[in-house]
Amino acid sequence: MTFMLPKTSNLNAYYHIFRTSLRQEGANPKRLIIGNVASIFRITLLAFIYKVAYEFGGNNTTLPYANAIWGFGIYFAFILNLGMRDIFRVIENDVITGEVETQLIKPVDWRWAKVADLLGKRSLEFFLQLLILPFALLLIVGPPDVGFWSAGFLSAFLVFVPLAIVCAVCLFMLVGFTAFWLNDAKSVYRIVDKSVLILGGGFVPIALLPEALQTFVRFTPLGIYAAPTQLFNPNVSQFLVQMMISALFWGAILIYGVNLIWRKAQTKIEVNGG
Repeated sequence: MTFMLPKTSNLNAYYHIFRTSLRQEGANPKRLIIGNVASIFRITLLAFIYKVAYEFGGNNTTLPYANAIWGFGIYFAFILNLGMRDIFRVIENDVITGEVETQLIKPVDWRWAKVADLLGKRSLEFFLQLLILPFALLLIVGPPDVGFWSAGFLSAFLVFVPLAIVCAVCLFMLVGFTAFWLNDAKSVYRIVDKSVLILGGGFVPIALLPEALQTFVRFTPLGIYAAPTQLFNPNVSQFLVQMMISALFWGAILIYGVNLIWRKAQTKIEVNGG
């Protein structure tokens, strides 16, 4: 386990884990319905709040009102409902309970098994969000202004989605690994998670942040994680090339960091007699 990529020979095992988790979630339609209703309610509430803010603040030419709310829709679907940040809780729980020690003897990489399981649990709700939210947003705020879209722009965002998932998984996996050395890693998680919430467009769209803060966010892992939420930001197209380079750079750094810390964590397990 020297590189954070699944072995080709084990891909079927990871797919089986993903499919099993997906079926389990599909057997609980009540939770899926509640999750979608909650997202629509939160979007509606934000739409009312920002409508007042836009009316009192004047017409914002940087980010149209409808685009801001559609950006929140992607934030809820991609960051909250896909929930790759929850890999922290999975890892911390296994470390605290000692489950990780029993999992290491299996032929699959423990880390990838956990990622496949989490994706299976979250994918159905995520795709339902992508199907339902556009209709809800059309009713709440109307269509966004997408006149700045182009084939190249949309292609870049199709690349950003997997890069953002990799960035999120690695970032919160690193946070989870701190549980090997800390009695309670939740404090570290809260710092990172709240930073994503504040700087990743959870409260205020990135396009409405001060310019200096936008530049900082754009070239950090937080900005790459939140990149899909910029799909409706008319001004982001001029930074696409720089953001792509930043995404590739941080993706490589985070993958290297995960493998480095994981090797050290395995050594700690062996020293402790796990």
